[in-house]
Amino acid sequence: MKHVLKVGDAVYAQSIQQFAQSYTTGFPQREQFLMRYTSNMEFTFYRHDLINNLEDVIKEREKLKAYLSTTKFDYVMVDNPLSGLVLDESMKLPIVFDCIDWYEEMYLKEFGIDARYYLLRYGLLEMIRRADKVIAQSPVILQSLHDWGLTDSKKTKIIPNGYDSEFFFPFSASKIAKIKTNFEKEYQVNLGKKNIIVYTGKLGRWYDDLKLIAEAITDNDLFIVVGDGPIRSELPDSPNIVKVGAVDIKEVSTFTNIADVLVFPVSVDCSPIAISEYLAVGKPIVMGKGRMEWLLTNDKSGYMVDNNIYAWKKALANAKEHSHKMGTYNLNLSKNLSWELLSKEFSRFIHES
Repeated sequence: MKHVLKVGDAVYAQSIQQFAQSYTTGFPQREQFLMRYTSNMEFTFYRHDLINNLEDVIKEREKLKAYLSTTKFDYVMVDNPLSGLVLDESMKLPIVFDCIDWYEEMYLKEFGIDARYYLLRYGLLEMIRRADKVIAQSPVILQSLHDWGLTDSKKTKIIPNGYDSEFFFPFSASKIAKIKTNFEKEYQVNLGKKNIIVYTGKLGRWYDDLKLIAEAITDNDLFIVVGDGPIRSELPDSPNIVKVGAVDIKEVSTFTNIADVLVFPVSVDCSPIAISEYLAVGKPIVMGKGRMEWLLTNDKSGYMVDNNIYAWKKALANAKEHSHKMGTYNLNLSKNLSWELLSKEFSRFIHES
């Protein structure tokens, strides 16, 4: 049995994304599911206060050192560079760094340049230098860590984001029909022969290409946006756009299952949880060209598009036309992406000497 201390901030499930609660309510976070299914491992969560400056780093290091003086662990684990700064050099525990984001890029998009931004960059370099084991979400992000100085001597593992098979699977035709009927009543829309396009996820600045997708929606489409955040209010009020808001995780797959096409608005992301959940329900996926080509294939899993309105319109229409073939392809892709299977990979990696 390995005892792992997970160090994070007061909203550790949100990593560096220190957003309002509504950003994540109803949507799974990586650690909640990855650790839920692990075996022969016991996790303890240590929450530090938010890191805004060097004084905070010093204060939180002292608090963590005091805590570690009374408790023993086999590993300490962090999933964001700011939490990594709390780990004093005198701490002798092996470090596991789960690299879950494009930290610098996401931070700039959400918050801009401030003191914490530079702490974040320094913290990432420190984790690359100090971590004994490094987990990356994709080969793309692992390569970026090597570009930043990760050496081949480090133990590394690619563990992408997954989906919970308890909730995400293809519904029967009769169940989908019933959900559509209820949706029409609740939101006062007529689905008819509309191309039902669905996005599920956060609505922060990182996802602002949702506004571009909204512009690409035609009279033949209905765009359902499930999630919350500041971008929600910036999407146009239109009879062809339904802004559902945040929902419980158990409800998310009711929306992905009624979709003809699923969309993701960030071309520079490389393993979003939403993509794995999309694959698991067997629907075509349209997103921008960028960093997901390691998993998704244009014309097979859906379409990887240039980020302009014309390309999105064409891809959304074509994806519906080929939805059965693409959906079958995506179901096959999803077979190795359940959290249950990924947790086994995670557990094996932690137990490796």
